[in-house]
Amino acid sequence: MPKQKIIVPYDYDYIGVYLTNKCHLSCLYCITKHHNSPFGNKSMEYLKPEEWIEALNRLVLPEGVPITLQGGEPFLYKGIWNVLENVNHKIDILTSLPPFITKEDFFQLRTLDWNKRNAPYPTIRVSYHKGQNDFKELIERISELQESLSIGLYYLDHPAYPQEEFMEIEKYAKKYGVELRKKEFLGQWNGKHYGSYLYKGAAIGKRKGIGVLCKNTVAPIAPDGAIYRCHSDLYFQRKELALGNIQDDYFEFPKDFLYCDNYGLCNECDVKIKTNHLQIYGYTSVDIKFLNDEISYGAEK
Repeated sequence: MPKQKIIVPYDYDYIGVYLTNKCHLSCLYCITKHHNSPFGNKSMEYLKPEEWIEALNRLVLPEGVPITLQGGEPFLYKGIWNVLENVNHKIDILTSLPPFITKEDFFQLRTLDWNKRNAPYPTIRVSYHKGQNDFKELIERISELQESLSIGLYYLDHPAYPQEEFMEIEKYAKKYGVELRKKEFLGQWNGKHYGSYLYKGAAIGKRKGIGVLCKNTVAPIAPDGAIYRCHSDLYFQRKELALGNIQDDYFEFPKDFLYCDNYGLCNECDVKIKTNHLQIYGYTSVDIKFLNDEISYGAEK
């Protein structure tokens, strides 16, 4: 008997599928390791490609919302090509485009329909990290792929990077006709917290010792299929707080706010003010209700 469909609520903005927690880069500021979370360093169980395909095809997604493959580096998951060919949804990919990935890998697929949707941004988003990969090499490789794929380069606006470098990258991307966008740096650097956040003290790196009620509109799904209510729970691997598993015979997303006592250890991507999947600015994925008056919410740098 086939498993029931999983209805993703209409107001959800993002379905993040973490095929792996491994990465070929070693960025000191990696957001998956913020607040000393163990995500990138911990050995984890992985679903097999056929398990991902069956599970992801159960999802009924809101209109215009794709599945986003990420990690870690999703192309380190050997079954990614099977997933791309057989999942019946539009798919975005967050990647650093490892050197071993070639245009032949994409063009040998029997279909690229997963990449074809009307989106206001590149649906394969390649990240450049200074000192970790080469922007010229990335731009040249992207230029070969963009004839058949929606793909672009994202530059991390790290406070330690000279602004002149962005202009150099912009010039090189323009030469090759590659779309280039800046990506906001989030987190601590040299004692300063970067990013614009809706909730004061939410991502300071330690528990505030208060209880809150949370309701998120993103669904981070771990390499073992566990569905978490937020990125902090995922990265800290709080399995006791998982909502369930995408392989469960029956799964339903919670309709109500859920209690949390990890306020202060929120991950920046959940509490930042950002654009939604339609690129409309002002969206924050989590709605937090405070159980006392000692903390309020308001935009905080």
